[in-house]
Amino acid sequence: MAIPVEEHARIGSIDVLRGFALLGILLLNITAFGLHSAGYFNPLVPLGETVADRELNVRVWGAVSVLFEGAMRALFSMLFGAGVVLFTAGRVNARSLHFRRNLWLLVFGLVDAFLLLWTGDILMVYALAGMILYGLR
Repeated sequence: MAIPVEEHARIGSIDVLRGFALLGILLLNITAFGLHSAGYFNPLVPLGETVADRELNVRVWGAVSVLFEGAMRALFSMLFGAGVVLFTAGRVNARSLHFRRNLWLLVFGLVDAFLLLWTGDILMVYALAGMILYGLR
């Protein structure tokens, strides 16, 4: 069984960056949660708002697209890779623990995509990439 990492052994800056990336990804997904799928790519999807609201929508959509789209996912992906390296470095049973963690991530991704019907699920991709990354570390 895996033993949790002691607090003094954790790298706080990685945890802070991971939290920042997750909040950025949440910001990106809020649009997809609340609007029709076309609203994710087009800020002018009619929602019955005023002209001023549409102008604000375009500005916010542009800022989110420029500042967050891709950047947060890239940051989270890099931290995922760093986590694989840090988790497996120097462990005796790293292979079995690593594959077990990624198998659970795959299970959560399958539940999210097929039972909860979230089409934007990325957990399965991370799980499969994590399994491949083990051999490349």
